[in-house]
Amino acid sequence: TDYHPATYRDPTMSAHALAAPLRTAYSSGAGLRSGSVTSRRPARACRVVRAGAATAGKAPLVKVCGVTTAEDATQATKAGANFIGMILWPKSKRSISLEVATTVAAAAKAGGAIPVGVFVDESAEEIIAACDLVGIDHAQLHGDGARAALKGLPSRIKAIYVVNATAEGKIVTRLPRDEEELAAQRKVKLEGKDGWRAAIDWVNGARCTIDWLLVDGEVAGSGEAYDWSNLRVPMGCYRKGWILAGGLSPENVRDAIDTAHPAAVDVASGVTKEGGVAKDPSKVDAFIANVAATAGAKAKPV
Repeated sequence: TDYHPATYRDPTMSAHALAAPLRTAYSSGAGLRSGSVTSRRPARACRVVRAGAATAGKAPLVKVCGVTTAEDATQATKAGANFIGMILWPKSKRSISLEVATTVAAAAKAGGAIPVGVFVDESAEEIIAACDLVGIDHAQLHGDGARAALKGLPSRIKAIYVVNATAEGKIVTRLPRDEEELAAQRKVKLEGKDGWRAAIDWVNGARCTIDWLLVDGEVAGSGEAYDWSNLRVPMGCYRKGWILAGGLSPENVRDAIDTAHPAAVDVASGVTKEGGVAKDPSKVDAFIANVAATAGAKAKPV
C-alpha cells in the first residue's frame, strides 16, 4: 500500500501553526493530565507466532487506502469497506490537503466506515492537530518519525502501527517497547514504597500500546507482494488485530488471506485506475467481494 500521507497542509494554515497550541499544552503538562489521556488496558506479553491465527469463519475487515475524493470514499463504503485511508503526507502522489480530507472523512463516516489519517514523519502534536481538524480518531503511523510519535499520542487516537517485511516475509521494523518488560517494571514499582504513584505515572506517562499492527512490504506503494507464508506476526502486542498490506489486488487477496489469515487487509495500488491515484470502482468491488468470499475458511493451525 502507498502510505505517503499529506501533511497538515490546510491551504489556510501551516502544520506548525496548527500544532502550536498543542505544543504549549504539552510543554505545560496539560496535554498529559487525566482529562486528555484515558486509562489503558493492562499490558500483555508479546509473543510471536506464525501467521494464521485469525478467527476462522469471519472474513477479514477491509481498508481501502490512498483515497483522494469523497466520491471514491462513498463508492468504497457502498462496496463494503470498513476503513478509508487518507494520505496526509505531502510527498505522496496520493496526498490530500486537510480541507479535502475533511470531506473524505465525512463520506467515510456517512457510509459506516472509519476514516484513517496516514502519517510518515509528523510529530505527535502535528498528528493530534490534523486528526482534530479533519474529525478523525484513527492515525496510521507509517514512517520512523510517526512511529516515534506514538508515545505522545493520547489514547483517544487509535494507533495503527506499521512494520515492514522483506521479500522473504521477515519483519524488520522495531516494535514499540516490549509489553512484557513494561509489565515487569510496573509490578516492581507498584510493590514499592510509593506504589500508588506508579499507577498514576503509568496512566499519564508515555504511550506504548497500539490498536492495530499493519504489516507492509519494504517499499510501500510499490504494488509488490512478499512471502506471506513466512510471516511471523507478533501477537498480543496490539488491542484489536493485525492487518496484511503490500501488493494486494483482487487477483491475489484470497490467496493472501488463505495463507496468512489476518484480521484485516489493506489495499491501495491494487485498486486504482491507470495513473495510480483515482480508485477503479470495478476493482474495489472485486477486491471486497473476494475478501468476503473467504468467510468460513478454515484457519491454519499455529
